[in-house]
Amino acid sequence: MKKYFTFLLVLCFFISYAQLNDIETLTTKAEQGDTDAQFNLGAAYDNGEGVEQSYSKAVYWYTKAAEQGNANAQTNLGFAYTNGNGVEQSYSKAVYWYTKAVEQGDSNAQNNLGIAYYNGNGVEQSKSKAIYWYRKACENFNDKACENLNRIK
Repeated sequence: MKKYFTFLLVLCFFISYAQLNDIETLTTKAEQGDTDAQFNLGAAYDNGEGVEQSYSKAVYWYTKAAEQGNANAQTNLGFAYTNGNGVEQSYSKAVYWYTKAVEQGDSNAQNNLGIAYYNGNGVEQSKSKAIYWYRKACENFNDKACENLNRIK
């Protein structure tokens, strides 16, 4: 039993060390302008994976990547503005970032833009535009969008 416990301690140490090393590597790449690293570092802060959870740091890194055209970061930044996570809540800024990601075919942004139109958050309320964006996202295999589409039909 003692060997097993020692093994677990050593394993936990190596996993923690590997995560720390990954975060350090990710941070270095992000600081050098790597948009994938910026997005992944933002996601790490967003979810508290390998770092202390921080919405404001997530938004910082998402913004860096989003401004360079990373669609995933644009979608997540839109989500942050929708919910006020790490930023002052702003539906119009959320719609701005969702639209940027939609231009690249991001199905999560399409769904979220559908939600914005359905609720009239940051845009004039429009059931037809909501259906349009839900349908587009559903066609791109977004299950949530398909559920939203079925719910309002």
